[in-house]
Amino acid sequence: MYFAINTNSLRKSLNIKQMIQVCLDAGVHGVEWGLGPLENAAAEARDMAAASRDAGLQVLSFINGGKLWDTDDIRRWSDAVAGAGGNMLRVAHPWYAYNFDESRRQPETFPELMKKTRDGLVKLMDVGREYGLRYVLETHRASTFASPMAVPAMMQDLDPAICGVIYDPANTFLEGFVRPRGAVELLGPFLAYLHVKNLVITQERNADGKMVVAMQKRLLDQGAIDYEEVMFALKLCKFDGWYSFEEMIAAPDPEKTVAEIRHGIKHLLACHAAAPDALHGPFLTFNL
Repeated sequence: MYFAINTNSLRKSLNIKQMIQVCLDAGVHGVEWGLGPLENAAAEARDMAAASRDAGLQVLSFINGGKLWDTDDIRRWSDAVAGAGGNMLRVAHPWYAYNFDESRRQPETFPELMKKTRDGLVKLMDVGREYGLRYVLETHRASTFASPMAVPAMMQDLDPAICGVIYDPANTFLEGFVRPRGAVELLGPFLAYLHVKNLVITQERNADGKMVVAMQKRLLDQGAIDYEEVMFALKLCKFDGWYSFEEMIAAPDPEKTVAEIRHGIKHLLACHAAAPDALHGPFLTFNL
């Protein structure tokens, strides 16, 4: 198991040196670097890569780069990342609707956005080979990749060395949920790494009296996501890769963030140790 920190929740308050120190103090193995605007991305990526290398940390991925259906945009981001020696870039998938209000204002249908996603991914095959990059999409609420079911629909015959998926169990709990075992089985060779966080779902009435569903962050062992079940799924599929902490409750406070991540690593290791690594009988005959 390898652990990293996603710096998006840290970068607004901490500089590169300070974020590196958080990683070292937390005991992780790498960094998932969040980039700012494109005009600064090349210089930022070089500085981030150099600081990681000097600290003995691996650059897991660069994130926030480019709309996958805009090849010119992807090329500019790829220049920035590949020029810094990066090998993985999270790209933006088409946005559908975050809530009812956005759904009312979305002129494109979901099948149209799926086609835009698929066409963009096909174009990325040649670009990825040219730059030596793997482009990854996150299972993210409100997008065409909210569910792991998007993989057989849009990726299955593409090269998993060039496109992949960041599996975020907490995100899929909000939208597009598939049980962890099913999710990992669907992702197959396209599973790049995981985002780890936890949450609970809340409900409250708004000013109009309508029930509104929201979420609140929780420590990794105190939310709706059972990471022992996640580890069971990953063991069955022989995954032995990266777990990147994101959206930390304590961020950007360095000391509290370090404590939170150390707590999370301890929990993940315990869940991994407790999770079975094979199916157990007697088997249930659901589908006779």
